[in-house]
Amino acid sequence: MKNIVLLIACCLFAKAAVAQQPLIAFVPDKDIRDIGLFSEGLAWALTPGGNYGYMDTTGKMVIRPQFREAGTFREGLAIVGQSVNGTIRYGYVNRQGRLVVPCHYEDAYDFSCGRAAVRKNDVWEYIDRQGKTVLGPAFIRIDSIIDKTYGGAYTEIKARPLSFHNGRLLVRKGKLHGFVDTAGHWVIPPAYAWAREFSDGVAVVAGKEIQQDSMPGNSELAQLYNKLPAGGPEYTTLVIDSTGKPLFTTAVKGLEEFVDGAALFYQDDKWGLMDKKGNFLIAPTFADQPYPVSCGVFFTQVNGNAEGNRDGYLQIYNTTGQSTGKTPLCNAEGHCIYDSHRAFFAGLMAVQVEDKWGFVDTTGKMVIPPVYKKISDFAESHAAVKTADGTLQVLRNPVK
Repeated sequence: MKNIVLLIACCLFAKAAVAQQPLIAFVPDKDIRDIGLFSEGLAWALTPGGNYGYMDTTGKMVIRPQFREAGTFREGLAIVGQSVNGTIRYGYVNRQGRLVVPCHYEDAYDFSCGRAAVRKNDVWEYIDRQGKTVLGPAFIRIDSIIDKTYGGAYTEIKARPLSFHNGRLLVRKGKLHGFVDTAGHWVIPPAYAWAREFSDGVAVVAGKEIQQDSMPGNSELAQLYNKLPAGGPEYTTLVIDSTGKPLFTTAVKGLEEFVDGAALFYQDDKWGLMDKKGNFLIAPTFADQPYPVSCGVFFTQVNGNAEGNRDGYLQIYNTTGQSTGKTPLCNAEGHCIYDSHRAFFAGLMAVQVEDKWGFVDTTGKMVIPPVYKKISDFAESHAAVKTADGTLQVLRNPVK
């Protein structure tokens, strides 16, 4: 899948001259050094001296600069860090600027479904919005990471806290996986050899174990074949709803998470698209894995014959499996995409043309020309950018 991510958002650059000009929402005060992702109407802002505060979409600093680290707002709370005895400790601030969960955690994750994973005294747990422990260490995902560089001689046991999705948390008990609710009750008991997290209201989990091949008869060849070491167990793929009810079983391999009602899958060395009933929207067709679904579309790259793949193009599909456009990788002047932010946010994806950044929409049209030195994503209606001369600006989403 070489270069697919880098080339995913190429567009007809000849259209750039007539691309819709972005609306500048405001130019921040010159003392502002950097601005983060706007989420829930607020973004962190870095001030001289290294303190972070939060500004709204008009440029007003609504939470005074007082934090040494700052995150993005999720469910009305943002992770912030303050220095405690020379060490950064983390807590949560609300949109009014009140520190509702004090900064006494060594590490912290964003809230999801009213729960957040935090670490204190090297012990992980989940807390509620008031900082009260609601789920203990038994609900934290622990993985064994084997360093293959040394032939597996180095193994690290590492906590990997997961987030809640659709009110469910994926939990492993022994060798089996299941799902609990926000109170820690088993809604879907641990019965699956493997499982993915919930997405779009469903989860992809292991179904029944597939019977291993064997050679019938008692011939010398059959005896020899049947004595060969068996590989790891294989399973069918099952899709369940948030109560654990089976929706359908499929024999396809590599079924990805569902997004916007569809999921990519792998079968017979090809990739296709499936709906939430198990129907093929696109039969296995693509040799290279398409770019994941975001904002209702996905892309697949079609390579050309010219040097540097300059006559290649991208075919764009929606989540019903219909082709919605065809986009060349480079224009007649030789200007091509070098990088992208690899996903659409609020209908736009950041792309790099030569050494400048702009934004394309889900049809491949360049709606904000590539003239910026640095950009952040349009998580909602606004995004911070930095011009070629280093000036910070905040743009308003032109497609909203």
